Amino acid sequence: MQEAIVDDLTAIKGLLAGAAPVTWVFAGDSIVQAARWTEGARGYVELFSERVRYECGRSLDAVINTGVSGWRSADLAAHLDRAVLRHAPDVTVIGLGTNDAKDLPVDEYVAVMVPIIARVREAGSRMALQTPVPGPIEGIPAYAAAIRELAAEQGTALVDHHARWQPADPRWYGDPTHPNAEGHRVMARTLIDALGVPGCKQAPATA
Repeated sequence: MQEAIVDDLTAIKGLLAGAAPVTWVFAGDSIVQAARWTEGARGYVELFSERVRYECGRSLDAVINTGVSGWRSADLAAHLDRAVLRHAPDVTVIGLGTNDAKDLPVDEYVAVMVPIIARVREAGSRMALQTPVPGPIEGIPAYAAAIRELAAEQGTALVDHHARWQPADPRWYGDPTHPNAEGHRVMARTLIDALGVPGCKQAPATA
């Protein structure tokens, strides 16, 4: 009998419910990196790490952020081994599209992303795709729609920041494109909810 295919979100929830340590790799652009506009505050990947590794007691999980300011889909494709595969992730979370949306037709973005998903899957990793937050770049809504469709077609988990930021609060931005510290807190909550991270009690403080 052929083994049933488990979608990535179901698999990720299973990993979170299990006892085995999980390696999480976040790859993408300056919003993933949390560069500059947080003014030294933690970005959403760090907040996710705190929730999973400290509040949920999964202290042996590894949360790795390889986001690079300015990156586009083509950059991740060119450096996928360095940014993702060498870490042997159990879960890969990709946040790209804001820079591509400036001048790359959305169908060309999808054409780059599909082989990336295939290579990461071949390495044994589950995946989550993130939509970009709203901003002044005209192409972002079309990119958000395409990423939703891509996640559905490929069976990846979806973290829909764009939908959560409707309407977007001006207090969430460090500049018209990049979230500030409060924006990253909103992104962290969206990520945690989307991946089904359980509601965990605060672990005891240690020295």
